[in-house]
Amino acid sequence: MPLTVKKHRANLDQLRAETEAAIAVMQKTYDELDPEEVASDVGAGEDEGGSEGDLTRFERDRLRARIAEEEAFLSVIDAAHKRAEGRNWKSCTRCGKPIGDDRLEALPATDLCVTCKADRGNW
Repeated sequence: MPLTVKKHRANLDQLRAETEAAIAVMQKTYDELDPEEVASDVGAGEDEGGSEGDLTRFERDRLRARIAEEEAFLSVIDAAHKRAEGRNWKSCTRCGKPIGDDRLEALPATDLCVTCKADRGNW
């Protein structure tokens, strides 16, 4: 059964909801990591190869980066929604060839066919 624009939009809505939920979980974890612990523990545990504050700082930095990546992905989802309003939503934005229903089902926010994605070299 071919992928309809209605089903594609529903897939994008689900992907957006999942991404927003993931951001919320990461933000909650980030907020629960005490920045005061990082500041008060500077220099502690140097003979032990690091401190609890170092781990907290590292985890906060990691979470901040992941949140930024997921927030950027929301823009990709929005762009896919906008493409779904037009006639060429199943076409690769690079070469114009069909993306393929199976690929759009698996990766609703994609805008490239398999060939163009492979040419980019970043899977």
